[in-house]
Amino acid sequence: MLRPEYIEQAFTKFAKAVIKRARYNLTREGHKASGDLYKSLDKWDIKVSKAGSVTLVFAYEEYGDYQDKGVKGAANFKSHKMKEPTPYKYKNKMPPFKDLERWVKLKGIQFRDGKGRFQSHRSTAFRIQRSIYQKGIPQTLFFTKPFRQNFKKLPPDILEAFGNDVEAFLRARNR
Repeated sequence: MLRPEYIEQAFTKFAKAVIKRARYNLTREGHKASGDLYKSLDKWDIKVSKAGSVTLVFAYEEYGDYQDKGVKGAANFKSHKMKEPTPYKYKNKMPPFKDLERWVKLKGIQFRDGKGRFQSHRSTAFRIQRSIYQKGIPQTLFFTKPFRQNFKKLPPDILEAFGNDVEAFLRARNR
């Protein structure tokens, strides 16, 4: 019988590789404003049953899913072409204002009015909120891509883990 700790080892290696690449993608693509999403990408849970079935759950900030998969706008603009279908769409609810206002202050973004004067962070956040509602959020696939890339590499890791378990079993049997 295969030992669960070897299976867990392979999936731990897989999870670490996915997290490392997802964090790299966030940083490289300029999606790391406050660092909250980046920091939250350090959580996963692996459960291996005695029978060998595996459950792996990644946990990160909720808005990370919207950044990864994108959100279609309410006005069906073609400005954010989605490489893949997204389950999210703005219908009758705008993105959270409070979070956008915090983001605008963090990034130091302020629009100007018709006379060239700076608008308040609040006004800027409101305009960005309306724009996001209309146009949506572009897809980044910062998490999806590394997950898929490393998933393709997973079977050899599992085979190696199974191989280690079989080796240990055979050694113990030949004693």
